[in-house]
Amino acid sequence: MLTVEELKQGLRPLLAREESPQAGTCAAEAWLDALALRLEDGRLVVGFPHSYFARWFSMYKQAGFESALARGFPEVPGVCYEDGMARVGRAPGSSWSATAAREVDREAAPATLTAGDAADAPDQSPDQSDEPDPFDRFIVNAKNAFPLATARKIAGEGAPGGAAVVVFCGRSGTGKTSLLRALAQGLGRRLGSGRVHLGAAAQFCAPGSGASRGAGFWQSCDAVLLDDVQELAADAGSQRGLAAWMDARPAAPGRPLMIFAHAGPAADLAHLTERLRTRLESGLVLELLEPDLDVRLRYLQRAVRERELTLTREQLLYLAQRCGQFSLLQGLLRKVEAFAALNGRPPLQADLENIVRTGGSVRPAGCREILGSVARGFNLRTEDILGARRRPDLVLARQVAMYLCRRKLGLSYPELGRAFGGRDHSTVIHAVKKIHKLLETDKVVHNLVTELENSVP
Repeated sequence: MLTVEELKQGLRPLLAREESPQAGTCAAEAWLDALALRLEDGRLVVGFPHSYFARWFSMYKQAGFESALARGFPEVPGVCYEDGMARVGRAPGSSWSATAAREVDREAAPATLTAGDAADAPDQSPDQSDEPDPFDRFIVNAKNAFPLATARKIAGEGAPGGAAVVVFCGRSGTGKTSLLRALAQGLGRRLGSGRVHLGAAAQFCAPGSGASRGAGFWQSCDAVLLDDVQELAADAGSQRGLAAWMDARPAAPGRPLMIFAHAGPAADLAHLTERLRTRLESGLVLELLEPDLDVRLRYLQRAVRERELTLTREQLLYLAQRCGQFSLLQGLLRKVEAFAALNGRPPLQADLENIVRTGGSVRPAGCREILGSVARGFNLRTEDILGARRRPDLVLARQVAMYLCRRKLGLSYPELGRAFGGRDHSTVIHAVKKIHKLLETDKVVHNLVTELENSVP
C-alpha cells in the first residue's frame, strides 16, 4: 500500500521538472514538506499550515503539483484540499474550483487568488445553484456601480455587446482581484469550473504554461481571467507571447472570453507594447475607482459584525478616514481583533490611535491636501479659497473643495465650516448641495470635479 512518505519521495523529482522562474523562490522540497498530506480511502488529502500558504500554493504550485501527481501516481483517484475547516474534492488534473478557493480564503478582502491550468473536469454539481451570489459581498456606490453590473452580467449571461476581451483597470486596493474571483465563480457555474482558468498573467506567460500552448489551450478552456497584467510591462517577450495567444483563439461568437486586471489607471496601458495594448483596448475597458469614505465605512461595519468586534461608529469612522484601501483596512482590523483577544476588551479611542501609529495604514489626503489640489486645478492660491472674497471663480473653487472634503473625509458640516475659515455650517450645506446639482446639469463642472476627485489620494 502506498504511503505518504513514498508519495512525497516520488513527487520530488517530478515537481523539479515543473518548476519555473516565475513559480516562486521556494524549492520543491521546502514547500512540499510544509504540506500536510494523508491518504483516506485512496484519495490524497492536502492540508495547509495557514490560508496565506494556501493562496500562494494555488497561485504558483497547484498546477505543477497536480500534473506531477497525475503522471507519477495514476492510482490515486483524486485529491482534496483543506485548511482545517473546508475540504473540497476534485478529480485529478481538473482546476481547483472557485468554490474551493473561496473556502480557503474566506476572510480575504480584495486579494490575489489564482487557480491552476484548466483541463477537462465535470460540470458543477446540481446543488451549486444554491450557493450565494459571489457579487453580493461587494460594497459599492454609484462611482463603481457600472463595472460591478458589467461583471455580474458577464458571469451570468456574457459580455455586453458580445465583447471577447474585458479589462478591469484601477489602482491597488480597488478590488480588481476580488472581482476576478467573483467572475471565476460565476463563470464556473455557467460554463463548468474546469472550463475556466483564473491565474496571474506572469505565471500564465511563463514557458510551458497556457500562453505557450497557443491554440491548443482553447480546446479545454472557455474563459481565461488573468490578474496583474502590468507585471508584463518590462517583459516584451511575454507580451508578444500573450498577444500571439490571443490571436490564436477560436473565432466562435461569444467565446472564448478573456478577462484581464491591470493595476493602474486605464491610461497606463500605454506602457505595454503596441501589439498587446491594441488587443486589450479593442475590448471593453472598465476602471474601478478607489472606494469612497462611505464605502469604506460600510465595509468596516460589515467586517466587525462578522468578526464579532465591538467598535462604535465614531471608531469605525476614525479607521475609515485613515485607510483608503480595503487591504489596509483589513490589516487594521486584524490588529484590533488581536488587541481585543489579548486584553479581553474592545479598544478605546487611545488604543485605536496607537494601533494606527504602529504602521500598516496610510492616511488619505486631509483638508489641506484637498484644498491644495483644488487650488492647483483652478490656478488659485489656497489662502484665496479660504478667504472672504466672493469672486465667481473663488466661490466655485471654495464650494468644490467643501464638496470634496465632505465626500472624501466624511467630516460633519460644522467641522467643515471650521476648516474653511470658521464659516457657518449652513454655508457648507449650501455649497455641497449646489455642487451635487451642478454635477448633474453642468458637464464642465462634472468633468472638473471628477478629475480633481481622482487626483486626490
